[in-house]
Amino acid sequence: MNERQILSLLKTGHVLFRYPLKVHFQEGAGEFGVSVPKRHFKRAVKRNLLKRRVREAFRLNAARLGGRSYDIFIYYIGKQVEEYERIDKSLAQVLDDLAAR
Repeated sequence: MNERQILSLLKTGHVLFRYPLKVHFQEGAGEFGVSVPKRHFKRAVKRNLLKRRVREAFRLNAARLGGRSYDIFIYYIGKQVEEYERIDKSLAQVLDDLAAR
């Protein structure tokens, strides 16, 4: 996703919270983006680790959307590095909520 798409999604999209994730979404072309704030994770190694965990959880749970196409931007709101299982569980709940809409 480019900056223009992200700003549009943040302004006009809907939001779901499942700790440690804040998910902005709207129906669209199926674009996907992840952000981990430098404010809480100064080292790029930790930010990249969390982004990899979120992307992998999304890849494994994308089928839960049932073929529907959404533009999704995930913002990591946790202040500590969470285990993959916690991120996976939160993202699975969010995608189930989206599929139920």
